[in-house]
Amino acid sequence: MKDGDMMKEVGIIMPAYQPDEKTIRVIEELRHVHEGPIIIVNDGSDASYIFNKLATFPEVTVLHHAMNQGKGRALKTAFHYVLNERPDLRSIVTIDADGQHLTKDIIKLIQSLHETADALLLGVRNFSQKHIPFRSKFGNECTKIIYRLIVGTKISDTQTGLRGIPTKFLPALLQITGERFEYEMNILANLKELQIPIVEIPIETVYLESNKSSHFRPLHDSFQIYKVFLVYAIVSGASFFIDILLFFLFAKIFKIVAPMSFIVIATVLARLLSSLFNYYVNRYAVFKSGSKKSFYRYYVLAVFIMLASASLVQLLYSEWLHNGEVLLKVLVDTTLFIVAFIVQRKWVFKKEKHAS
Repeated sequence: MKDGDMMKEVGIIMPAYQPDEKTIRVIEELRHVHEGPIIIVNDGSDASYIFNKLATFPEVTVLHHAMNQGKGRALKTAFHYVLNERPDLRSIVTIDADGQHLTKDIIKLIQSLHETADALLLGVRNFSQKHIPFRSKFGNECTKIIYRLIVGTKISDTQTGLRGIPTKFLPALLQITGERFEYEMNILANLKELQIPIVEIPIETVYLESNKSSHFRPLHDSFQIYKVFLVYAIVSGASFFIDILLFFLFAKIFKIVAPMSFIVIATVLARLLSSLFNYYVNRYAVFKSGSKKSFYRYYVLAVFIMLASASLVQLLYSEWLHNGEVLLKVLVDTTLFIVAFIVQRKWVFKKEKHAS
């Protein structure tokens, strides 16, 4: 098959919100080197003259949202269009509208799709370069760490919008939640479960005007990306509060009827009830998965964490420090808190085909 024929089987998708002349220049460049369709989603923008100009190009199809719905929804709109109207396409490449993806890199991904038809391709940037804006460098590093904790996979550039996707994966990707920037991260977070491998393609790192044109909202969108870990932390804090409250109540009750053992009884009952709360909230609200085995696995992990905490604090205290046991306890339990999150995600609440 000739290169031109192969390119006709790859569509380019561009979500666009309040674009400027750079968007027109990007499309004009692509028209000269790419023979496939270009699908642009106007996500409720005011700049109608830009889209009117783009619509005059024969290769371009412009889809419209009456109001801004977010990048994730714009991508889903384009995915639906491809599945319903362009069944001839074997793959699609998503790009941003701000001109930060060079034409040569877009073509590089298109060519790579013909060599790798069973993976999702990421155009990854090098964030170690000096000209990278601090917020982009910091954001990517933080997201890489959280992503690896949550998913267990190392990715060089979690925020890249330049992605190559075989169309056979689109129905599964449409089932993933998210309407705004978090949708792209949610896709990456679900690839392991969907058994879709990732292939990284190095691309040039371009930031125009210190990335001022980006509509990424650091606080809001970072929360959407990190919220699984944040909710896990909140639930753990709530469980701790419930444990202390129940201990106080049971101690008051059993101090009268069992004065010699009321502390042990109150501790066991409080920990049992607070752990049940933690288990069910983690299963149904945090990880949203699990099986009949999850309950037993959870308590195996709980016993391990308890023993590991006591053993590590005792070992470190007696062998090296001989003081600062409270600070040592905090450091050890913080580390075990992260370990518990990873083990719960990968083992306790592991998604299984016949989960109940």
